[in-house]
Amino acid sequence: MNRTLKTSIPSSMTKMALYCLLILASIFALLVFSGNVMADSIQSNSLGTPTHYNKVEIRELGFEIAKELRCPTSPNQNLFDSQSRIASELKGQIFLMLEQGNSKQTIIDFMVQRYGEKMRYLPSLNSGTAFLWLAPLLLVLLAIGGVYFFIRPELIVSSRAESSTLISSQQDTKNE
Repeated sequence: MNRTLKTSIPSSMTKMALYCLLILASIFALLVFSGNVMADSIQSNSLGTPTHYNKVEIRELGFEIAKELRCPTSPNQNLFDSQSRIASELKGQIFLMLEQGNSKQTIIDFMVQRYGEKMRYLPSLNSGTAFLWLAPLLLVLLAIGGVYFFIRPELIVSSRAESSTLISSQQDTKNE
């Protein structure tokens, strides 16, 4: 009798959900593959001629790199803040590489290649870390979809039921 309690999702909503998933998959693939292309282009550009830095630039750039890299032995500390022996050696390596004219990206790539991706506080976007970058966006989209597909129909059904009881009560008062 009552068609407002129908729980199946209309085909237009299903199509919209499929289009959203297709768009998300396309964005995901684009980000993953563009990240790999950008990393390749950065590596090819960083292999050029060495850059010569003055003392102030070496100091500032060395501190900046040390703040961006994680200490391999001290949990939740960057190289700049860590007092461990390996952190001191790695800071020395950073300054030595800067004096040799290596770029910031070359130094970071060297450290990541030697100690792994865990050296970065912000991991690069590639096929292995794409889920870390896209998980918050996916959770927000799932929450919005959940509200739209599950809570909204219940609100519509309850509002229709309330309006039908209101109409029937108004008709009862008219009949009396």
